[in-house]
Amino acid sequence: MCRKRVGDGTFRVLVPDSAKSAGTLIAIAADEIVMGEPSELGPIDPQISVTTANGELMTRPAQSILDGLQEIVDSAEDQLSPAYFPLLDKLDPALIDFCKKALKRSEQFAERFLSAHMLAGDTDKAKEVAHELNAVEKHLSHGAVIDADRALAMGLKVKALPPGDDLWDALWRLYVDLRVALPSPQSRIFEGRKTSLIL
Repeated sequence: MCRKRVGDGTFRVLVPDSAKSAGTLIAIAADEIVMGEPSELGPIDPQISVTTANGELMTRPAQSILDGLQEIVDSAEDQLSPAYFPLLDKLDPALIDFCKKALKRSEQFAERFLSAHMLAGDTDKAKEVAHELNAVEKHLSHGAVIDADRALAMGLKVKALPPGDDLWDALWRLYVDLRVALPSPQSRIFEGRKTSLIL
């Protein structure tokens, strides 16, 4: 949607604070990412909503669900411990398939966005960066920090603005003003030609 709106123009994503997960996917669909000292991107590993044994809805990384199951399998050796039976009894086999496909899909999105825009003409690099952004074993946490230096080292096109830069200071002031004006951290501002909405 953002790319269609821009058309043939340049699409930049400004990251004053953090753009994690789906926010990272939006950022890498741009031609350039503008970042400052506090800016961070994050891994794109998909999070899956699951219901716990006590009926509570929680989100878990897809790879962690698969890794946890593999750990049970690996620990079984010749015979599975009966302690795992209650856990496995509640496991939906479709969840395993869903997790594998979610991981594959997020990497495909990243590769497609990078190949079409930021890393156009270098499909091998696009594939490599997409894989690195989805590599849970490397990042170890969905909240892992990918700062401007690390993003540049990965091969992303980043304009890193230093502290004290006039443009960065203006962007930071706008960001802080918006954070103060919004009623809650979950609020979002939607700007249009005829109206502004805060939800």
